Amino acid sequence: MKLALCTISYRHHLRSFNDLIDFASEEHFDAIDIWGVHAEHLRTEEVDRLKSSHLNVSMLSHYLNLNAPMSKLLAETKRLSRLATRIGTQRIRIFAGNEASHTLSDAKWDQLVYRLNGICRVLDPAGQRLLLEFHPNTATDTVEATVRLLQAINHPACRINFDVLHVIESKADPVEAYFRLASCVDHLHLKTVANAEQFAVFEPTNVYAASGSREGMVPLFEGIVDYKRFFEDVSAHLDHLTASLEWFGPDPDKRLSEDRRLIVQALERVPVLSR
Repeated sequence: MKLALCTISYRHHLRSFNDLIDFASEEHFDAIDIWGVHAEHLRTEEVDRLKSSHLNVSMLSHYLNLNAPMSKLLAETKRLSRLATRIGTQRIRIFAGNEASHTLSDAKWDQLVYRLNGICRVLDPAGQRLLLEFHPNTATDTVEATVRLLQAINHPACRINFDVLHVIESKADPVEAYFRLASCVDHLHLKTVANAEQFAVFEPTNVYAASGSREGMVPLFEGIVDYKRFFEDVSAHLDHLTASLEWFGPDPDKRLSEDRRLIVQALERVPVLSR
C-alpha cells in the first residue's frame, strides 16, 4: 500500500507547495492527495516540479454542488477533469450530496443517481474516476446505502474513497465493510479520534474552520480505530491502493511523519501468510 500526504493538513499554515513536495519526498511518502482549493492555484512551475519528483498525485479532493442546474454541474465537472489532468491524477473525490441516505426521498435519490452517472460519463473518456467518500450525512453514509448507490449508478468509473473512521462512525466493522466494498474501493482515508463521543470534531463546519475545535484528534494508533487489526486483516488486499493520512490537528509535519512510519511498521509486521 502506498501512502499519501494530504495538502489539506496545511490549509491553515503558511507553507509553499514546493516545500510540501520536498517534505513529502524527504519523509518517504509515495504520493500527495491535493485539496482542490490548492490545486486550482498551482503555478505551472509547481506542477512541473511535482511531476519531476517521485511523488504521484493520488487524488484531487474537491466538491461538487449536486443540486446545481445540470448544465452547470457538468460544466464544473469538465473543469475538474481538466484540473485533474493538469496535476496528473485519475481520481476526483467528492461527497455524495449533503443529506443522510435515510432521509432521501425517491425523487431525490433518482436525481442523485442520474447526476452522479452523468458525472461518470464525463470523466470516463478521460480515463478518470469519480470517488464518492464514505462520509456521514451523505448518500454513502452506511455500507448498505453505498452498495445500493453504486449499483444504481452502475458505471465502472464510480468508486469509493474508504474512510475507515467514518465507517466505524456508521457502526459498521471496518474489516467487514472493506471486504463488502472491496471491488469498488479505489483509495483510503486514514484518521481517528480518541473516543466515540468525538466524531463531531470532523464535521465540515468544525474541521474546516481555523477556530474549530481539535479536541479528540489523536495520532493514528492512539484512537478508537484498531488500525493494527485492520492492516493485519486486509493488508493482502491493499497492495494496489493508496491511503491518505488525513490529519487536521496541530504540527502536521511531526504527526504525518510519525504516523507514516508507524503504518509502515504495522504493515511490515503482518505475517507473510496473512498477506
